[in-house]
Amino acid sequence: MGLSARDIAFIIALCGVTTLNVFLLGAVTVALPTIGRDLNFQEGNLYWPVNVNSLSFGGLLLFCGRLGDILGGRFMFLVGSLWFAIWSLATAFVPSSNFFIVDMALLGIGSAANTPAAIGLCSSYFPPGANRNMAFSALGVGSPVGFILGLVASGLLTESRATWRSLFYIQAGLAVFFVCLALVVLPKDHSNRRYDKGLDWGGAVLSTTGLGLLTFGLSDSTIAQKGWLAPQVLSLFLVSIVVLVAFVFFEHWRESRHMSVLMPLSIWRQPGAKLGPLVGVVFFGWCVFDTLSYFFTLYFQQVQLLDPLQTSLRFIPMAIAGTLPSIAAGYYVSRVPAYILMLSGLLVSLASGVIFALINPDLSFWCMAFFMMITVAGVAIVYPLGNQQIAVSLDEDSQSLAGGIFSVTTRLATAIGLAVASEIADSVSKAYNNKHPDLGAQSPEVLMVGFRAAGWTCFASTLLGIVIVILGLRDLGIIGKKTRASEGAAQSDEASAKSDQRDPESLK
Repeated sequence: MGLSARDIAFIIALCGVTTLNVFLLGAVTVALPTIGRDLNFQEGNLYWPVNVNSLSFGGLLLFCGRLGDILGGRFMFLVGSLWFAIWSLATAFVPSSNFFIVDMALLGIGSAANTPAAIGLCSSYFPPGANRNMAFSALGVGSPVGFILGLVASGLLTESRATWRSLFYIQAGLAVFFVCLALVVLPKDHSNRRYDKGLDWGGAVLSTTGLGLLTFGLSDSTIAQKGWLAPQVLSLFLVSIVVLVAFVFFEHWRESRHMSVLMPLSIWRQPGAKLGPLVGVVFFGWCVFDTLSYFFTLYFQQVQLLDPLQTSLRFIPMAIAGTLPSIAAGYYVSRVPAYILMLSGLLVSLASGVIFALINPDLSFWCMAFFMMITVAGVAIVYPLGNQQIAVSLDEDSQSLAGGIFSVTTRLATAIGLAVASEIADSVSKAYNNKHPDLGAQSPEVLMVGFRAAGWTCFASTLLGIVIVILGLRDLGIIGKKTRASEGAAQSDEASAKSDQRDPESLK
């Protein structure tokens, strides 16, 4: 059976909010220099808003995912989205840099609450089959497109009379709209099962601390003067590793005694689930997409010396191309083995890193840059496929946690990818500048040498993803196919939905 009007509204509500989460990052990426001038940021503090957002978002994903399984995905989604709307509006009125930094951290908390819940709600609302495939495809479209729309909107509005503050007015207004829509269309407790063992507070503290310190340290390494060798970066990295190792041992101890756990380690050993290789492919795929998107922005602004508006317009083909892999995944996931779809997407993305590494800045946009912008989107097919496989690998009472695991993977991929590629690009540019002291350190010639190195780094990362697919996922079959059990569940869910519509209390 096809999607009903309520199903479509359900998908729009979930995708709308999760798209806004990444819209924020895209918008701030372009607007940050202007925001810094307007709010009198000190140069060393300019990237703190992005870093603290990464800290709160990345650190709380697992905790909020499990909390969603305990309190209900609907509750966590609505609370997180309303929180996001409130602090979006507050950010539009901030009078100083300190308030802006605090608000960005608070926005990260809202994103951490609603992102895993949205993924979990998709899994519990739609049984395996065509409708679930389309729902996850829509989520897949929202993530890359939201980031690019943020870049474009920021380029259009930041230097206009509307100023950068209008970005947060728009964000707040849309968030309120999607919250109101969700209040109407999200049924109460659609899944009859919740995680009833209670919250693993020890695991929550360890995971939040470890992931938060790791993402913050990785983000700080991209702007620290000494990069990875900066004392604060090394300290944060080492402490985070110790804390995360302690988290793994603590979770193993609790699971062996059948106690509540934040993340059951047994899921990594499930036969046929292949979560290890799958997370590896998602990691390298997302690492390439976000890293290249970041360096494309730098290339247009620092090498070709384009303004924010001209830069943002060059991302429009990338936004359009980003919808195609997810749409293809929604259609073919129940017909074609997942590893073939992933391999196809990664092979297309492979071209983007090569083009960026070899690009001639003097050529027209349509000669080379256009093709690197559209081919990088091939990796977006990994998003819906990875989400679905992780979701089916966890029990029904842990679907929000599944969303948290996937989101942590993509978040760490972004942080590590940017940290590594930025360090390589910076080192290569400095070495070239030492051999050519007549050139300025920030001259396009010097920067472009480092950017090419970043392109080859992303090319190598894509190759690693391809190798993992070939060696680790070659026997991963079709993951979006409806089974007889799921057909029975669908009939039960349909009856439940009709009951919800007859009973107004179920929508409260």
